[in-house]
Amino acid sequence: MRREGSAFVNLMIAAGIAEVMAKLSNLLRRQSGLTFNEVLVAMNIIVVAIMGYSLSTVGVIRGQTANDNFTVALHLAQDKMEQLKAQVNLVNDNRCPSAGDHGLSATGSAGGIFERCWKIADSSLSASLKQVDVTLSWRDYNNHQITMTTLVFVGEH
Repeated sequence: MRREGSAFVNLMIAAGIAEVMAKLSNLLRRQSGLTFNEVLVAMNIIVVAIMGYSLSTVGVIRGQTANDNFTVALHLAQDKMEQLKAQVNLVNDNRCPSAGDHGLSATGSAGGIFERCWKIADSSLSASLKQVDVTLSWRDYNNHQITMTTLVFVGEH
């Protein structure tokens, strides 16, 4: 008798499991695939992520370009400063902003985005000093300008 009772219980459990599996199967059959709205939401999430990444990449590229141009401007200003300091007879001269070098490239030749001008004037500190200002300006995404200043000893007047 025990066997029949346990067989009955096992049969009831098996029937319950079969009923649950049938309901699950029906539910899964109705939910096969994604709805159009779910696909649209997923695509929007992906697009927002890609746009955020691309905008940060553009910012990094712009920043790197600005740094590169700033470095070139410093070198061009330093080159002109050294050239002016090497002159034997340094006389007052103002080549800013209309005169000077226009359209300089990174190598100092023509065909670039850099404008360079300079001004040599008597220093207010001493009669034997000249103040030399070299100004570089350029435009990439914004207008930029740097000015380097030094004092040069020219001897007693």
